[in-house]
Amino acid sequence: MTNIKRVVVGLDFSIFSSRVLEYAASIAKRNRAELIVVCVIDQKEIDYIKTICEHEDPAIITLEKFIDDESRKRTHSAETLTRELVPKQVPVRIIIMLGVPYEEILKVVDTENADLVVMSSKGRTNFHDYMFGTTSEKIFRHCPVSVLSLNLRK
Repeated sequence: MTNIKRVVVGLDFSIFSSRVLEYAASIAKRNRAELIVVCVIDQKEIDYIKTICEHEDPAIITLEKFIDDESRKRTHSAETLTRELVPKQVPVRIIIMLGVPYEEILKVVDTENADLVVMSSKGRTNFHDYMFGTTSEKIFRHCPVSVLSLNLRK
């Protein structure tokens, strides 16, 4: 059996995120592993805001301000969740990325030499994912390490 030293968990702040984080934290604790929490600001959101910025007064919104605000908000949310749900003896790092969620998570898996990815089989959206493929499905197909998918219900 592989020694698990680093567990990556992707948080999208959906209704499933708390349970996925708890599960990943329990695996990290059991294996004395580091927990790496990845939050991705989706490229679709960035493109949408970029389009809005082209038609709005820069005093109202800029792409840089949106990215800065989102990064700060997601960092705060991830810190709050980890403080509440992750045992204190588990080392935690939070990484905020910009881009296509599955691509950014895979980059973190690679650069951090992760041993395991824990994620939910469902995320923030359902219809779009049904039509175009889920982040978790793409992670399953392309991830170089084991992926644990939690089939969670509301």
